[in-house]
Amino acid sequence: MAKKEKTIITGKMIKIKGPLARHKIVIKVVNAFIATEHRKKGRGVVFQYPVENLADGQLLYIVRPGHKKNFDFKVDVVTSYGLGDGKHEDIALNLRKNNLENPRKSKKLWEAITEIYHCKENDVDVVLKKRGGLKKPFKSGAKPELLLKVIKWLFIMEDIVYWDNEGRSFLFNFFRYVANESKKKRLKEALQEVKNPDRLKSFMKKCSIEWIAYKEKS
Repeated sequence: MAKKEKTIITGKMIKIKGPLARHKIVIKVVNAFIATEHRKKGRGVVFQYPVENLADGQLLYIVRPGHKKNFDFKVDVVTSYGLGDGKHEDIALNLRKNNLENPRKSKKLWEAITEIYHCKENDVDVVLKKRGGLKKPFKSGAKPELLLKVIKWLFIMEDIVYWDNEGRSFLFNFFRYVANESKKKRLKEALQEVKNPDRLKSFMKKCSIEWIAYKEKS
């Protein structure tokens, strides 16, 4: 029996910009899913949504259904991005390479990631304009613009999937830990064992890296 081909439906662009708190982001994104999909769901149906304009003229998409179903999604990371399959570990190791290559420039990159993490500004292009040094790429890995836009949507995905837990904080602090762990043997162990916030916190404590919680804008 021939395998049924997938039907791809493209929704409207979902724009998340400005200092928008995470609960408001979740409402906006989930409502966009509902508005597009409520009468079009079915076996083999895939929904894709453009979410970011990239500097090279391409679009960054998120795709549904994700791995966990419900309102989960996947960030569509293609090979040309330089982020491997776009797994959390791939991105974390990219950030580690950046840190080792150019600590000063990496510090600026982390300022940008932190601003997005706390939802102080969700427009990556605005965040980059404040930090002109990030216009040029590092010698290896993804361009800062693309890296930040992928991370932004991974944070949003964590908010949706792990709304009642520390999803956003877990991902942010996982990136920080991998980028800053000084002992390769312990890092290798952590990459195999860290599956939840508590386990990550124990590894961070061993190397004196502070856990930074998400701060709601007042």
